[in-house]
Amino acid sequence: MKIFILIFSISSAFSDLITPEDGATLNHIHVLFEWKQIPEAISYDIQISENENFSLIVYETTDSSLAYIDRNNLNWQTTYYWRIRANFINQNSDWYTPFSFTTTQALSSSSIDYVDESQYQDGITVFGAFFNYFSAAIDHTGKEIWNSGANNFVYYSSNPFGNIFGCNLLSGAENNLPGMEISFQNEVIWEEPNDEFLHHDIIKLPNGNYLGIVETNSLGPIPVGGWTASFQNLGFQADGVSIEFPWVGDKLVEWDKDTKEVIWTWSTFDHFSMLDYDQFGGTWTEAYLSLHYDWTHVNAVIFDESESAIYISTRHLSRITKIDYPSGEIVWNLGHEMPSGQVNMGTEIGFSFQHSLQKLENGNILTFDNGNLSPEFRGTDQPISRAIEIEINDNTASIAWSYDLPPNLFGFASGNAQKLENGNVLITTVGGGGRSLEINSQGELIWEGLYNLSLPDGAVYRAHRIPGLYPAAYSVLINDFMGDNDNGGVFFPPGSSSISFSIVNEGSYHLPLLLQISDEEGWFGSQTLEITLEPNSTQSISFNGNITNTTNFSSIQLFVEPIYHPNKTKIVSILGYNNPLNDDNSKNIVSDKFSLSTPFPNPFNANVSISFFLPQFQHALLQIYNTNGQIIETLVNQNLPSGTYQNNWNATSQSTGVYIIKLTTSNFIEMQKILYLK
Repeated sequence: MKIFILIFSISSAFSDLITPEDGATLNHIHVLFEWKQIPEAISYDIQISENENFSLIVYETTDSSLAYIDRNNLNWQTTYYWRIRANFINQNSDWYTPFSFTTTQALSSSSIDYVDESQYQDGITVFGAFFNYFSAAIDHTGKEIWNSGANNFVYYSSNPFGNIFGCNLLSGAENNLPGMEISFQNEVIWEEPNDEFLHHDIIKLPNGNYLGIVETNSLGPIPVGGWTASFQNLGFQADGVSIEFPWVGDKLVEWDKDTKEVIWTWSTFDHFSMLDYDQFGGTWTEAYLSLHYDWTHVNAVIFDESESAIYISTRHLSRITKIDYPSGEIVWNLGHEMPSGQVNMGTEIGFSFQHSLQKLENGNILTFDNGNLSPEFRGTDQPISRAIEIEINDNTASIAWSYDLPPNLFGFASGNAQKLENGNVLITTVGGGGRSLEINSQGELIWEGLYNLSLPDGAVYRAHRIPGLYPAAYSVLINDFMGDNDNGGVFFPPGSSSISFSIVNEGSYHLPLLLQISDEEGWFGSQTLEITLEPNSTQSISFNGNITNTTNFSSIQLFVEPIYHPNKTKIVSILGYNNPLNDDNSKNIVSDKFSLSTPFPNPFNANVSISFFLPQFQHALLQIYNTNGQIIETLVNQNLPSGTYQNNWNATSQSTGVYIIKLTTSNFIEMQKILYLK
């Protein structure tokens, strides 16, 4: 009988460390480790050390994918070394040559006052600090785990797909706060052209374009008030009629994502009446000093795709506005009643100088009411800041939920409120040195994070709870990946066959992926597939093909693109063979007529079917191993005549994870990897 030798080499020729790159400098201590797949490996050991000879191990673990995120063991201002080795059924490879990386220094002095871990919404809290111009993220213990480094980046917001938006200080520039979208690795995804002064917000629209708030100007009157004499002393008429004084309003601008051309605008001067202005908040006193009037001060914008509507918060008018997109028509104005009569609901709610917007799943609006004018609007003894959820029905608006901060946490500017997945609300204020409070629906404090910032040198701008730093951390494992001399490959018997991969989402975000396979010989043609992986989950995918005998092998490529993070695209290259793989250094022997079919289903829940074919009478040993090489169960151990055999394994008593099916006969061995998901 002709015997074919199947090898899995354990030299470093099959695998390289990927990230962190050797010598990298990191601005985060939640670190993603990635490496390439090694043929026949069932798992990988990873070690992290503070010295190159690994005599002092900081952390070590075993992982069955090709990536691992360490969230608990690393510190700032430290140099680390890391390495991996592959685990096979009966042995391990040597350790691969290690890489090193260094973490920078923390930028914040964050801490916490209290945490109820049983009700805390999982994730990290990212915040931006104005005036000292940095951003950072902290965990539930208050420990800083990411910062913006030396980029002078101030965080505004994040999207559901894990990128963040903000501004970057350009000292000395006319428009010194250009808006941009970046990743947590400080990669610039997009930045606006900076032709006008953008402030407070920039967001990405569903069509891929970007929308921001920029200043715009027009002349207007100086209304009659307690400030009249001061302006008249400067030579102005200040009679409420004469058009003589510069007013600063706001304009929404949409830029084309590719050309950065302005393709849509909406101006407060076109849609708000100049009869409406702040009478109580001291803005006209500030205008006397600055010689321009900060009229509207729009400070938040969001887009609701289901309604094709834009919502804006106008601070100095104490107003929230819903705008139809793209017509630009105002659907409603909500807030303080003013002379124009343009505000048509919510006049009794009494919010003032608010600074954030969130559209909730139930249709309600959540905002942070800075409360600068709460004595005038609500009759409070002193200014009180609060988070309010506003319910809107037809032409009426009312408070569905609210939480008042104590007077010592009054935030006269900035701040925000965020409804979390567990129903709690995260409230951020500049009061008390800047802090965020997580409050449950009963008004109970769950967590209080302190940023320890103080004016004028530092003020928290906004903060949000997000899942983590890695929205597109994933592994692509080639199933049935075998060794062939210095190459890795997959064997396909001629005729109808399939190739399969296991995609592992290593992160805490939902991960939509576009997959496309192609090969030189056309065995699989060109096939495309879209999937979405749940956080921390694995999905097996396969492509069917027709394997021909015109050549012995074909170069196959799998293109995997995260739909919202194309910069994290992976291209997996494989050699596909229509003859069994061969190498003289193997410890396993395979017959060209032997067949261990792909287990079905895979991944499986409780039961998996395992089929194999014996070309002649011989002894068969079918066993299940865990990734540590321990035998879990023996399904077959007897002499059998030639033929096809089907067996069922019930894994109910086992834990979730990867297992190895190993079939051994008198003259060959073959293994298959399966994933048990409960």
